[in-house]
Amino acid sequence: MTYSRFLDPYIEDIRSRRINHCKDQEQLIDNVLIPVLEREDVYVDDEKIEEGLKLQRYFDYDLLEWEVFLFAVIVGIRYKERRTIYFTDIRIILGRGSGKNGFISFLAFYFLSPAHGIRYYDIDLLANSEAQVKTSFKDVHDVITDPTDKTLKKALEHNFYATLEVVTGLKTQSSLRFNTSSKRGKDSKRTGCIILDEIHEYLDFTNINTLKSGLGKRRDGRCITISTFGHIRGAVFDRQMEQNEDILKAYNPKNRVFPFICRIESEDEWNKPECWIKAIPSINDFDSLREQIEKEVVEMPYTPEYRSEFITKRMNFPIGNAETEVASWNDIMATNRPLPDLEGWPCIGGLDYAKTNDFVAAVLLFLVGEELCVIQHTWVCTESRDLPGIKAPLKEWAERGDLEFVEAPEIPPEYIAEWFAEQAQHYTIICLSIDNFRFSLMRSMLSDVGIGVGEDYSVPVKLTRKSDVIKVFPVVNSAFVRHRFVWGDLPIMWWFTNNTKVVPEGINFNYGKIEPHARKTDGFMALVHAMTQLDILENANTAAPVFEPIVF
Repeated sequence: MTYSRFLDPYIEDIRSRRINHCKDQEQLIDNVLIPVLEREDVYVDDEKIEEGLKLQRYFDYDLLEWEVFLFAVIVGIRYKERRTIYFTDIRIILGRGSGKNGFISFLAFYFLSPAHGIRYYDIDLLANSEAQVKTSFKDVHDVITDPTDKTLKKALEHNFYATLEVVTGLKTQSSLRFNTSSKRGKDSKRTGCIILDEIHEYLDFTNINTLKSGLGKRRDGRCITISTFGHIRGAVFDRQMEQNEDILKAYNPKNRVFPFICRIESEDEWNKPECWIKAIPSINDFDSLREQIEKEVVEMPYTPEYRSEFITKRMNFPIGNAETEVASWNDIMATNRPLPDLEGWPCIGGLDYAKTNDFVAAVLLFLVGEELCVIQHTWVCTESRDLPGIKAPLKEWAERGDLEFVEAPEIPPEYIAEWFAEQAQHYTIICLSIDNFRFSLMRSMLSDVGIGVGEDYSVPVKLTRKSDVIKVFPVVNSAFVRHRFVWGDLPIMWWFTNNTKVVPEGINFNYGKIEPHARKTDGFMALVHAMTQLDILENANTAAPVFEPIVF
């Protein structure tokens, strides 16, 4: 069956397996696109697509087949009665080198043009850095002010006006603007399209939501995301990918999201040339691109530190550094299972911090059957010098209740003591595990709530040493591999863990920070301290909570 001369070639390439592709592409065609195209209330406006594609004459490149396909989806699939677009949220996830910025530039140019034809249809580009966001903006600016074909200059000047800050379509009075991660200037009264570049670097939805709030006031409002995979985990991109994968599984008549994902499907495909097109759909169209990737693969044995970057960004298959990561991301995410009812159960407390004017993290560790359940809480000093450089959605986690900001020169020790005292109303804290240096700073306040060294305290303190941490290393590793940890939906603990690296020490291993200031590890290390006392927990009666919780 045919649907459109602009859609059919790519659809046929995927369905006939003419080109190698990932499962996401098949699911996109079978479970998202074709069911929409076969709806009685939807049609494809080939004339509008054709009119838009004529604008390629102003660029020094033509769109590739996958780009023509996407352009047709974005511009041409519409409701019959209202003539409005069907897909309002387009998510394009490609391996590095696919040419995403060129595609963004063409889209933005089209939306400004008379071919698009919607007046006051503003386009907002958003990225995390000014250099990044200006790439596509500068492409559009240069096409208008310095076209390759000088005979087109007069027509361009007649239809567009470009400065280094804004590009305007004169016939439509639409503007192209760029924004960075600063929230300032994002409130728009007539946004028509938001283009989010490299969303894998976004920490939370604050800026995105601010821009999205301007949609709906112009016809054919769109949000277009274009990105590779990245190394920041548990933030906007991972949450959006969960939704994308759910969308691809089965047709939902209410879905208006179009997730176009290109990636390899297993880590071992990274050095198979026939698989590269799965992640980089443009690779067969540019000899220089293929040659560059071949060069990177040949050099990989001599630059092993680049392997993670190559597989994550080029091949769109996120991995960590297997030699230094505490656990794979899949093993970390396996902790996201519901916590059981732990009321009254015995547990080990863990506490860790570097400085009281930075982060302090506390955990409770429970053993329920074979599962190691964790409850955590983090305090963040608002005067920490490291806060500006931290790439994590701390405010969002504070709203969830997983951390609290402390507006003071340092985090008062009584805050931590009071938290443990409050938890002791619900759980039976067998002991608190903390290293000697940190305990010395907390000793007085913990003592006031019955936590200390000696028989006089309701909750004894176990002072951990470096040798204890080294000894428990294989136990922690095994717990991740066997998916014994259960943390629930706890992004801050995923972040703490992903920030920690393995440090070889002779024939043993210890833990360190991937980055000393912006990548905090306190929550994970609090868990490690608690794990050093796992044998005490194993000896406790965990079959049922038959004891009363301690009351201070």
